[in-house]
Amino acid sequence: MKLDDYIYRGSFSFYDKKLQALVQNELPPEKWDSNTGHGPYDILRYYVSDTFEKLWDEREEAPQEERDRYIYEGASGLCFNTGLQDVNWQNIYFCCIKNDKIDKQPWKFIGFYNSYNIYSAPCKVPAVAVEALRRPNYFKDPSALVFDVRLDIVPQWNHIIGDEENFNRIPVSIRNMGRELCRNIIEGAIRTAKKRIEANYKTAVPQWYRNRIQLLVPLYLTNPNKPDLALVVSKNEDGTQYFGHTCLTIDMAYSNARLITKPESFWLLL
Repeated sequence: MKLDDYIYRGSFSFYDKKLQALVQNELPPEKWDSNTGHGPYDILRYYVSDTFEKLWDEREEAPQEERDRYIYEGASGLCFNTGLQDVNWQNIYFCCIKNDKIDKQPWKFIGFYNSYNIYSAPCKVPAVAVEALRRPNYFKDPSALVFDVRLDIVPQWNHIIGDEENFNRIPVSIRNMGRELCRNIIEGAIRTAKKRIEANYKTAVPQWYRNRIQLLVPLYLTNPNKPDLALVVSKNEDGTQYFGHTCLTIDMAYSNARLITKPESFWLLL
């Protein structure tokens, strides 16, 4: 279920002001704007929507008696745990009331509330229900979060340099050399990236995509101190190698990685 299909978030300006207040008054300092022209606080905007979708999927698979632990829906309010915490380590909740427009989404967003002020919110969610709300769970096997340096990376070149949209993410100075030289440069960057991971396992950062964990590997193509792209990799079915599926811009990589947790890897924070 898409968030906007089930919840009316209000006008763009209304929701933007709610995000702005959350960032400026509640959350610890963090990168929430990608500066890509997709609107202010676009990383946070996508984060909240994707979190709702993940919780919805988990709720659909849960026993009926446990469904309110993922997304609570009561007579007067809907609420879910965003997975975010304020500067005092209090959980941040996304709260809604019934939508008075019966031909629209059943719920209407009213605001973000922390563990304290949610009890005075108009959504009137019982304390026991708030305390039971879970954060989304993105992995069952912690080993999926760590790159296995014993395995090779097999790039999917038809997608990385054969697809025009993906090819255009590569720096123009590299693209202008032609696809063959571009491939050679990326191959060299992948070898170097594996050495970086061997030195620091946190270099490979997990992301969530299509209901599975993937890893983001930084590729340094034009500057040895600042990555140009992130290679998306995941293990093949028998776990004997990694496929390199595509390359993302650093902003795209940060947004995807943030869904699981706040990235701590140095290259995503440059």
